[in-house]
Amino acid sequence: MPNLTPTEPRQRIEILDILRGFALLGIIFNNILYLSGYSFIPFTELRETPTFQWDEKIYHLLEIIVSGKFYTLFSMLFAVGFFLQLSRNRDRTIDFLKIYRRRLFILLLIGLIHILIWFGDILFLYALIGYILILFRNTKTKNLFRWSLFFLFMPVLIDLAMLPFFHASGTTIAETYASAAHTNYPDMTAGEVFDTFKFGSIKEIFFLNIHHTLWKWLSYLLSRRFLTVLGIFLLGYYLSATGFFQDKSKSTRLFLSSLIIGLSASISAEVLGGSQLQFPPTLSNIFYKILSLTGQIFLCFFYITFIYKAAQTSIGKRLLNYLKPVGRTALTNYISQTILLIIIFYNFGFNFFGELSLIAICGVAISVIVFQIIVSNIWLKYFQFGPLEWVWRCLTYKKRLRIRNGNS
Repeated sequence: MPNLTPTEPRQRIEILDILRGFALLGIIFNNILYLSGYSFIPFTELRETPTFQWDEKIYHLLEIIVSGKFYTLFSMLFAVGFFLQLSRNRDRTIDFLKIYRRRLFILLLIGLIHILIWFGDILFLYALIGYILILFRNTKTKNLFRWSLFFLFMPVLIDLAMLPFFHASGTTIAETYASAAHTNYPDMTAGEVFDTFKFGSIKEIFFLNIHHTLWKWLSYLLSRRFLTVLGIFLLGYYLSATGFFQDKSKSTRLFLSSLIIGLSASISAEVLGGSQLQFPPTLSNIFYKILSLTGQIFLCFFYITFIYKAAQTSIGKRLLNYLKPVGRTALTNYISQTILLIIIFYNFGFNFFGELSLIAICGVAISVIVFQIIVSNIWLKYFQFGPLEWVWRCLTYKKRLRIRNGNS
């Protein structure tokens, strides 16, 4: 495809790179709960720590303002990227789609490799859903929004349809394992999971990660997460098609309403309590899912409008510019977050797994963020792409691309 080339740095939309960088900073606070071991520590041990009360307050705060919200933003931006690339190549769509499908396949392989060291990988899922997103490329704008709502709320509709056929009594699957630790598995005790990460060999940790991966993908079936992610992708595609990121993202009304609705729904979901995996479904848990999804979407909109408004101020623009290189090297930073946290917490590294309070864990997350901001800014002074972005592009276009800047 001689006329199709990767997006040049000068062609990128800066605010979208800033949003990607911002999303990555939030994602680390979600992932570090697992990689640090905090989510796997049995409550019997957590309650004995002197910082337990403060740690649990921070944990619930993260559930309200972080959990699911930054992944939603990251997912939207994935679809935005597809829309922009497709728009630039409308006159040669067939050639572009051939290359884009190859691009997704390479991402799928990168995600597969990432899964082997971290069960929380999202790249593999993104690549799979990306193939489905392509099928909606010519859908009318108004229908895109309808399809988005359909897939977003399909899991809830399925639960409602199942509700008359179940007379839930006693404990549900989710409740059976909810009292041991923040994250539990039906076939292992919280202590077994924690001890394997803390004291196990590299081989034992590897197989435990595969164990977690299998349960995670099984949970996708129970929660119908595939449908939700597709709905988020379509929402991002719809927003791009309607020019949201050029105009409406600066709306003060949206800024305030999304904050109020998003926080209200997220706090209500946290107070009500529930699980995406609860089976059989109950009316209370269905309501929890609706509140959780509503909070997820609206807080995501709040973060977008917040970044856009901050970028309009001189101080905000100066600070947010440091996030731009993080967003331009999003793939490299996403993978390197996993590697850095594994080195810090796992027992073949510094072995801080389960040793730190959540306050200290958040301090580690902030330190990693600062490190990635510094390194990303320095790297892009000399290179056009992040190292993994460069590999991804080379494999996609089947040729060695220049990585150094022209003036370096």
